[in-house]
Amino acid sequence: MSAFRRVSLRAGNSFVIAAFVVAGIFGAATSYASSDQPLFTYKGKPWKTADLSPGSQQAAFEVEQEHFEKLKRVADAAVFDMHIAELAKAKNKTPQEIEKDLIKVKEPSDSEAKSWFEKNKARIPYPFDQIKGEIKRLINAEQTQGKRQELVNKIKKEGKFSLAVNEPIAPVLQIDTLGYPATGNSKAKVKVVEFADYQCPHCREAAEVMKKLIPRYRDRVQFVYMDFPINPSGVSRLVAEGATCAAGQNKFWEFHDLAFNKQTTLNKDSPVALAKELKLDEKAFEVCMKSGKAAALVEQSKQEAERLGVSGTPALYVNGKRQLVAHTEADMSAMLEKALK
Repeated sequence: MSAFRRVSLRAGNSFVIAAFVVAGIFGAATSYASSDQPLFTYKGKPWKTADLSPGSQQAAFEVEQEHFEKLKRVADAAVFDMHIAELAKAKNKTPQEIEKDLIKVKEPSDSEAKSWFEKNKARIPYPFDQIKGEIKRLINAEQTQGKRQELVNKIKKEGKFSLAVNEPIAPVLQIDTLGYPATGNSKAKVKVVEFADYQCPHCREAAEVMKKLIPRYRDRVQFVYMDFPINPSGVSRLVAEGATCAAGQNKFWEFHDLAFNKQTTLNKDSPVALAKELKLDEKAFEVCMKSGKAAALVEQSKQEAERLGVSGTPALYVNGKRQLVAHTEADMSAMLEKALK
């Protein structure tokens, strides 16, 4: 659903609630994830979110974060409609005419649609010619929404609008990273921990971005990689064990990068094949794989992820706080810059 679902001036309660949120009449919403207020009582004892397990703390925060994001979308949509209605009244036009004048997007070209298709074809089971029209409509909708958001952002910058609802604060969780591969500055005030699966496409995207960011932030940030092999094939677990054995030969990051580069062809024989390609000591690698030590370390990492409430990959933490961020260079760089400030 669009973040700018139409909110009619005669929509009744929905509009009134949205307007109250914008006006600040509701005040700051209670945040159970970050407050001292009890969440529930059990056998007469009050329990705050902070008293719960790390996984439950994280789950409570994510529920509140989702609620907060929805409220923001309601407020943005309401402000957009208010602004359009004011302009329509001032110019003696209909809101539809004003919106048409302000929100102009070009019809997507065939080349734009083809480019979009190529970037997303791994998850599209239809040929381009069959869905070209749908892709163009999707691009048009995305561009229209982007234009609307630009207008709302402009209103915010002009000081005409501010959100009165507080964003929930993520819990700070202690993560046991002892014994796992790290790079960057071990004394840095910012520590990034990533849980990932070698067969996860989004993890590959994050890995490619991290490869660009690590050299840039090496002096100011410590980066730690931990495994959360959840792919049911079992291949990602074997590759993770192979990476652990490669770490014993100081080749973890080389093995890590190569494994993600070859993600689409990974199989149960890949750990040995990757070790050969990197010219590791094959005998030592074989002994390591059979010893059970690598398997134990990977399992320990998986259990740590589960303790923290991780349910999908990649999962990024900055100084113990889970980051819900897009896996783009711009967004992940902004995440680090914010932490460094």
